Amino acid sequence: MSGPPIISFITCVSSWSKYNSEVSASIHALNLPNGFSYENLPIDNTQNLFSAAEALNQGIQRSTGTFLVLCHQDVVFPLDWVIRLLQNIKQVEKLDPDWGVIGLAGCCHDGSRSGHVLDPHGEFYHPPLPHKVQTLDELCLIIRKESGLHFDEHLDHFHLYGADLCLTAIARGMPCFAIDCALEHNSGGYKGEAWYAQKEKLMRKWWPKRDLVGNRVYTTSGTIRLHSPFVRLLRRLSPRNKRILVPR
Repeated sequence: MSGPPIISFITCVSSWSKYNSEVSASIHALNLPNGFSYENLPIDNTQNLFSAAEALNQGIQRSTGTFLVLCHQDVVFPLDWVIRLLQNIKQVEKLDPDWGVIGLAGCCHDGSRSGHVLDPHGEFYHPPLPHKVQTLDELCLIIRKESGLHFDEHLDHFHLYGADLCLTAIARGMPCFAIDCALEHNSGGYKGEAWYAQKEKLMRKWWPKRDLVGNRVYTTSGTIRLHSPFVRLLRRLSPRNKRILVPR
């Protein structure tokens, strides 16, 4: 490979065996266009020293590629994935050259789903694609290095940091898109207590800016209503098995 990389592959790695056998092995097997160059930037998090946002921001800072592919450690890229990605990017740029985040699975502003990916639940396929979305799943996100986008490290766990990145892009006038560039994601996702803690942080951050992003945040892991601080307080004080009726 010669010349500056076109793509930087960035991954937060908690298991080198998983990363090496899935992400790294499939990247090295890719069919690449003539003259195409890339760089691999795995971020070692085997000691659990960083959140996903912190680790991926390290990769963004180190990267030199035009396009940054931020992916989970348990994805497998098909042989023609880069070729299809570049084709999809051209399609997105025709729709809006100032795009913010591209991904493989997401939710639109009306709550409908969009994208194409394979996971243990089966095939997630929701055309037409490319399609404008509100948020994208963190399994694989693509940004432009020159966009200046980075993750908010106040979201200090492993949930919703991608949704927040998409909202940040949208608030800056950079729309987000789901594309038809499927890969294999070897986990089905898990929404534990940490997800709800991150949800509260997302609500606090975006409620004052809901005129820019909408009153609801639709994600592949659930819908988040941007409640006021008063409503959030009432919800925290109420028993979980009761529903408080509050004015909208």
